Amino acid sequence: MEATKMRLMVMAMMAAVAATAGTAEISEARTVTVCVEPGTELLTARASESLASQIFAEIGVTIQWYRMRQCLSKSAILVSLSTQTPADQLPPLALAYSFPYEGTHIVVFFDRVKERVEPTLVIRLLAYVLVHEITHMLERVDSHSEAGIMKASWDSGDYFEMGRLGLRFTGSDIRAIYAGLRARQSPLAPAAETPLIAGQ
Repeated sequence: MEATKMRLMVMAMMAAVAATAGTAEISEARTVTVCVEPGTELLTARASESLASQIFAEIGVTIQWYRMRQCLSKSAILVSLSTQTPADQLPPLALAYSFPYEGTHIVVFFDRVKERVEPTLVIRLLAYVLVHEITHMLERVDSHSEAGIMKASWDSGDYFEMGRLGLRFTGSDIRAIYAGLRARQSPLAPAAETPLIAGQ
């Protein structure tokens, strides 16, 4: 009887260790490094990064943020905040552009972000712009969804939801993010020749 109990205990411990290891592997696979060049907007960038992390954490994705000078990962997503967007940058309503097939570079027009909403909502809008563009990098496609974070253009209802941190991913986007994270570990991804302009 004692030997049977001992075997059961060992089997239970092995199962627990295996489950923990599986969880660790998933966690590691769903961790993304993002390096940001915030310019003069460091405090705003940090606050927005924190909110963006919360949004991704809800679907089990961890974002590790670094300043560009600290960026050591070759697979990192690189984000620049532009504070002097050229007047002829088209389309005029775009808040960012990215290269989803290349999977690395994002430029956010921070001056346009500040103009789009009242000052109290700038941090939240910037967070959602970061989430939107990082998701393009993870999904590795230039398509958009009919609703939620990955809509091509946000409307007044979406901005209201952002104000209460209620704008979410669709189920199809979550599945695409997970699939993209798996593909992102492959060295055979093609490079993009033209950027995706995000006119939000």
